[in-house]
Amino acid sequence: MPPAQSAKRASAESPSGDRLSALPEGLLHAVLSFLPAPQAVQTSVLSRRWRHLWRTSPSVSIDMREFGITMATAGNILKQRWRRFEDFATSLLLFRSCDVSVSLDKFLLYTTCHCPRVVDRWVRRGIMYCPQVIEVLIPSPQAAAFPFPHLGASSCQLKRLNLLGVCLDRRFGEQIRSQCPVLEELELRKCRHSFEEITSSSLKRLTIDTLSNETGNHFAIRAPSVVYLQMTVSSICYSNGISIHVRDSLVKAFIHLRCKGGTFSLDKQRSLLVDLCNVPTLELWGFQTKAMLVEESDKFPVFRNMQTMSLAECFLDKCHLYAKLEALGSFLQNAPCLKKLTLQCCMFRTHSTMKGQILRKSISLPHRHDRTFQCPMLKSIEVVYQADHDNQLTELLWGIGRIVPNVSITLTYRLLD
Repeated sequence: MPPAQSAKRASAESPSGDRLSALPEGLLHAVLSFLPAPQAVQTSVLSRRWRHLWRTSPSVSIDMREFGITMATAGNILKQRWRRFEDFATSLLLFRSCDVSVSLDKFLLYTTCHCPRVVDRWVRRGIMYCPQVIEVLIPSPQAAAFPFPHLGASSCQLKRLNLLGVCLDRRFGEQIRSQCPVLEELELRKCRHSFEEITSSSLKRLTIDTLSNETGNHFAIRAPSVVYLQMTVSSICYSNGISIHVRDSLVKAFIHLRCKGGTFSLDKQRSLLVDLCNVPTLELWGFQTKAMLVEESDKFPVFRNMQTMSLAECFLDKCHLYAKLEALGSFLQNAPCLKKLTLQCCMFRTHSTMKGQILRKSISLPHRHDRTFQCPMLKSIEVVYQADHDNQLTELLWGIGRIVPNVSITLTYRLLD
């Protein structure tokens, strides 16, 4: 029914003064989309106009927290609350309108895997409605165990997929490549996967956070249209390396080696840097000193487009401070357009002083360093620190000023998580 006719009919049916019910159906659906699912269903008692409106809401949100269920809930309390939650969620999905003209913009499910069979039924039912956004979040203190079902033909309209704590089989990568033609955002957190690559020509934002690579093989990302890339690598799951095939569309990249480079060889760290050489904004965590040293590799790239760079918990290996500074300087010299550099807890660890350890009563600051590096566009370096242990911070600031002259250095204290 056209919006004008819908509003006119609603106005005739609504009691005097009920201006909310007289609004067009699209606006009422917008109101419902901001409500938790239980409250959205409760609007059915407001008037005849609202009786079945929730069945055609553009958003379905099923959240165990609305029923008082948390990760700590257990025993009989969990059984009672889960029973209410299960009855509601099953009815909500079962009685939703099956009219093909009624589109579903978003399907959200936030629940533990207390009853895998029931959760699987909910997910499959939600996928069946062909939503544009799917968020299936299965929080768990242990490894992901819920097998995410296949998307099938229902994914043809999918624009955003956000998954937490699920298992993804080998066919998931093929589904993303061939059955999600308009997918723009993909977010995978704390999942286990058995596929070896993500390929998508439409993808614009990709977040991969602490996945478990069940294959142990090389992992590839092929996303020529991606604008934002965030990847957190932990454990030994990607010890065979990661390759990132992107084009100049990439604007910002965030790579976090949570294993502090220990399971990622220097060659594999450099390979990631080569793949990201055209990105304007780059943030790196956990990279080692020799991975950043230009002289260590004949194929070390020139970062011609980089303007902003942030290094966090890098250069924490056992190399001497001035070897680390030389690696930093050689890297900066290969970024001729770099304007801003941030060093966050780099070069030395910030642990508290060990009992019985002898502190240096004095430090020697050389008059000049053996090498200086030319960074014509670099104007600002921010050093973020938690503590100055054994005067190391003083020595670091002195060294930076020597290898990169004519640059403003800002010292920022920040209590990090």
